[in-house]
Amino acid sequence: MKEGNLPLRIGQLSDPSGIGLTAVNVLDLNKLAFTLRVVSCVHADIWVEPGAKFYMKDTESSTGTFLNNVRLSPVNTELRPYQIKDGDILQLGMDYF
Repeated sequence: MKEGNLPLRIGQLSDPSGIGLTAVNVLDLNKLAFTLRVVSCVHADIWVEPGAKFYMKDTESSTGTFLNNVRLSPVNTELRPYQIKDGDILQLGMDYF
């Protein structure tokens, strides 16, 4: 990731072509796909701002985004951007089943 690039869009795998998870992640440089049910279709974005500062925000996921074990927004609510730093723990979703 570089400053000024498109945000890295994190979400659940959508693969109508059937090429597979690894190929989707390699071919689409601004998307990171997972097959986990706790990751929403469009779960979160991560990007870099000037000064090599990384930011992320939940994009209205239903299972939440957690930073250092703290949920960042209520269900289905887009949150404000949060700066993420080296050593932070980012968790996508919570399995309640």
